[in-house]
Amino acid sequence: MPRVGETATPYIPRYKPAFHQVTQIEYISLLPCSTGYTRTPSGSCVNLLIDFNNCGSVGYVCASSFTSCSNGVCSNAPAVLLPGAVAVSNWGGSLSVDDVVYTLSVPFNISMYGFSTTTPTVTTNGVVCLSSCSNAYTNGNLPTSSFSGPTALGYWDDLMIYASTSQSVYYGTTGTAPNRSLVFEFYESHYGQSTQYYHFQIVFYENIPDVVDFLYFQISDGGSSATIGVQSSGSGSSITYAVNQANSVPVGTSATNSPTLILSFDTNIGTMTQTTG
Repeated sequence: MPRVGETATPYIPRYKPAFHQVTQIEYISLLPCSTGYTRTPSGSCVNLLIDFNNCGSVGYVCASSFTSCSNGVCSNAPAVLLPGAVAVSNWGGSLSVDDVVYTLSVPFNISMYGFSTTTPTVTTNGVVCLSSCSNAYTNGNLPTSSFSGPTALGYWDDLMIYASTSQSVYYGTTGTAPNRSLVFEFYESHYGQSTQYYHFQIVFYENIPDVVDFLYFQISDGGSSATIGVQSSGSGSSITYAVNQANSVPVGTSATNSPTLILSFDTNIGTMTQTTG
């Protein structure tokens, strides 16, 4: 009690600050998707132009009556088979592409005839070159001076990528180091014949130098206008499978997703092995 004449001092209780628990939030930074791919809610990257289960938009699954997603629309055109496939820059989509070459940077050395590189060149005419490459579209016998260095001619013909389709030359790796494969997947038509389909892969191996495989899924003309083989140079060693030979490759269908023919070239010893599907 205050004495007479004193002013009472109000009692202000002292509260002990409450303990506040700090919750640590961990943020996971996802790497951006490759060009042409879209992130899904699950975190995976999908190509809305070719993904059967995400066709045109994330989560849209094509009906079983279709064989593929082509340019974002369910279709009965051939399906791109390589998981995580990346199209060569500016090849396809809204653009038609004919007689063009493009040099890529790949994650490991690929080799033929003892020559190795991480910067191969691809052409729209069914060819992969390990050095310089030409846009030659008139095929012929091997070796040919049209290509000066080690060359894999999966289907050398006047092929073309048509606009407003999923046609392109795709590439990507499968497996894990040091046992990876580098796959080039060609999905094209013939010049002037947009409904003829040419769908095949050229495959190099990280741990098997100087070996290259050709895998065929659909070849509309059966090989009647193409050269198939490998060569070391314009005048050096070569291995020819076929030149303008009808029925040398099974025609297949747009629904074919297993190879109808596999050609394996060992350029170290100069042999070719053929396996039919």
